[in-house]
Amino acid sequence: MTDAAFPPARLLATDIDGTMLRADGTLSARVREALHRAVAAGIEVVPTTGRPALICREVHEWTGLDGFWIYANGAVTRHRGRDETVRTWFFDADIARTLVADVRAVLPQAGFAIEFDTSVAWERGFEHTVPNPPPNDPIDDVVDALDEPVQKVLVFAAGVPVDTLHRLVADAVGDDGVVSYSGLAFVEVAAKLVTKATAVAALAEDLGIRREEVVTVGDNHNDLPMLEWTPRSFAMGNATADAAETASATLPTSDEDGLAVLIDRLIDEQPG
Repeated sequence: MTDAAFPPARLLATDIDGTMLRADGTLSARVREALHRAVAAGIEVVPTTGRPALICREVHEWTGLDGFWIYANGAVTRHRGRDETVRTWFFDADIARTLVADVRAVLPQAGFAIEFDTSVAWERGFEHTVPNPPPNDPIDDVVDALDEPVQKVLVFAAGVPVDTLHRLVADAVGDDGVVSYSGLAFVEVAAKLVTKATAVAALAEDLGIRREEVVTVGDNHNDLPMLEWTPRSFAMGNATADAAETASATLPTSDEDGLAVLIDRLIDEQPG
């Protein structure tokens, strides 16, 4: 996998679920150790996830990584060790109200959850789409909670396949947001032009790292922009077909610690 056409990696942007974590949601000792060896070798390891920071606490503890993290499909970049928010791309509550109304017009049975900076508002039914429901109680209409900037709008509809849901929501939203999904039974709407690639590119520029020195790895639809953005990108062996087609190479599955395999090779490329 070592390719002399590329310079040594200086930044590794890695998805979490289905990439860093195994199918059962756990982090293997091999992958954890590899992540820390990459950091020690001078590679900026940046977990880049669709999850909001609110539900990453367990993964924070498992990895022990205290550098940069990208959350909510690129909406938030934080440095954990410095407890510093580097940048956010939220959208106004008024825009979120319009998005909800536009989706309801074409999909009346849709339900919604709204991610804010440190909380989530959700309607009944959302608890059936996630492994663990939010700790707060559901509300009848998320529009009633729209009084602060929004990180993401989540849309679910019982009985509607996620690819169909994605198409319907994308058509309703148009250019006013970025619609993606990550393997669960809902789609996510981020602010206009915001993707994992947007956030990784901005962070790389902050750090003076060229695109050719960035390696990305993922497994699902919401990873496509960053897999496409970097010349050297990797899909897991368990990746969706679109992710595998977009990436420049394929790794073993997450259950086979494919991320550790990649990291071993990236470390071998480092000078000295």
